[in-house]
Amino acid sequence: MIDLGTATTVKSADIKSRKKYSFEISTHDMTYLMYADNEKEKDDWIGSVGRSIVRCSGTFLSRNDVKGGGNTGGGNGYGDEEDDDDDHDGVFENSENHPYFND
Repeated sequence: MIDLGTATTVKSADIKSRKKYSFEISTHDMTYLMYADNEKEKDDWIGSVGRSIVRCSGTFLSRNDVKGGGNTGGGNGYGDEEDDDDDHDGVFENSENHPYFND
């Protein structure tokens, strides 16, 4: 079991591991190398773990905070403020904008 409250990053590790469908979860003390059965499963794991890391890190903002309902002063660049798509609950819709998802 990995306490995602201590995790700092999750990213693809195919090159590092020299195996397909691998990814790593890093904490301050250790890096865990994991393998999925296919590319979609790997991407799903990276996305799910990444969202959990963001929520645990304290940088996660609710949809109301992003739209200006919280103490952020009207948004912070974490999402499209006019987007009413609630599928992501304030999590970054474009993973390129967040360091947890960079390879």
